[in-house]
Amino acid sequence: MTTHKKNQTAPRRDGFRCTGAQLDAIWRFAEERKLEHQPLHIVVAEYWRCHAHAKAA
Repeated sequence: MTTHKKNQTAPRRDGFRCTGAQLDAIWRFAEERKLEHQPLHIVVAEYWRCHAHAKAA
């Protein structure tokens, strides 16, 4: 028997939210690392991965 969960994933429009300052920081990060031509979700993932490593160190 298959069960279906309502709202299993967030709608795409609710998936990414940031302030203007965060978006500016993400854009600067992309420019510094030559990622400006990558899709936004790739850049954001790299941005957060980099910050997670910096916090862990």
